[in-house]
Amino acid sequence: MRVEYLSLGLPEARREDYSSPWGPVVVGSLEGYVSGVKGLVCVGDVVSRYCLDLLDHVESIILVYDRITRRVEARGELDVRGFERIVLVNERSTVSLEVYRVLCNLIGLNKVRVVLEVVGEEDMIALPAIACLKSGWAVVYGIPGVGACIIRYSNLNTRIAQTRYLQLKPRSSSQTLNPKLSF
Repeated sequence: MRVEYLSLGLPEARREDYSSPWGPVVVGSLEGYVSGVKGLVCVGDVVSRYCLDLLDHVESIILVYDRITRRVEARGELDVRGFERIVLVNERSTVSLEVYRVLCNLIGLNKVRVVLEVVGEEDMIALPAIACLKSGWAVVYGIPGVGACIIRYSNLNTRIAQTRYLQLKPRSSSQTLNPKLSF
């Protein structure tokens, strides 16, 4: 099956601008950093594992991962029983417009338990998550070999993320998906 989609890509000249953490970096458990947070968007395979430990501390959780850690296949399945599963296509250094739409819609709901499984790479998906944040929500994204960065909702954080979209370039892509994948 061939899938066509639109995305916004990061120009190579802008890559360094996007590489610094936006907030505090945490190593290990996230439990002490989520007080007052009602909803979490967790971007990355390792971060998603840590976020599963927070199910009793938050009302809503969205896990975003591609089953690859440091570009090798992740070890073991995450226990996501009770989560809705949505599969989305997203290429490296891009944000698909479908990912953006789905994330914003999910953040607008209450008591969400969703896995966004990415076919491709989730490296830029923290950007739309931050752009769509609402009061009481936070984004946690992984920084390979370092830890996790936590961004809580604020008008400033969402505006910065929305402004960064203006630096991205439109792309049209297509991909052949394995028809045996269950959606």
